[in-house]
Amino acid sequence: MRASLPVFITGLALAGAVSAARAEDAEILQKPDPTATLDIARGFGSAKMDKDDNGDPMISGRIDGVRYAIYFYGCEDHENCKSLQFSTGYTDPLTAEQANTWNRKYRWVKAYSGDGSNFKMDVSFAGGITRANLEEQFSNWDSMSNNIKDFLNGR
Repeated sequence: MRASLPVFITGLALAGAVSAARAEDAEILQKPDPTATLDIARGFGSAKMDKDDNGDPMISGRIDGVRYAIYFYGCEDHENCKSLQFSTGYTDPLTAEQANTWNRKYRWVKAYSGDGSNFKMDVSFAGGITRANLEEQFSNWDSMSNNIKDFLNGR
């Protein structure tokens, strides 16, 4: 029985460490905080804070050479936004057929035909998300940047 006590105490210490790590990740973000979002963006490449045409926060950045913007939506007086959208576009518009080809192949980032931003990914904060989940959204966008370049170059 004596040998079991140190094992039990070690197990409790490990459980406490895991609980502390989960508690840190369990911080629920109820809205997309522009400063925290910019901090995460800088972990994936260059990024800076801007404002869109309506005066709402906007982040401009590059991941793997692909320019993108993050637009904040559902804002109240340019704050307390409800969601965000990753967006990248090219001067050559996509045809409906090209957009459909992309959308059949890829799940997270959607392509749109026409002028303007052609590739978009929405992130809703309804009900809240963890910082780790927001970082995962950046990871999804990051992983798709080379696919976007290859797709546009006909590969």
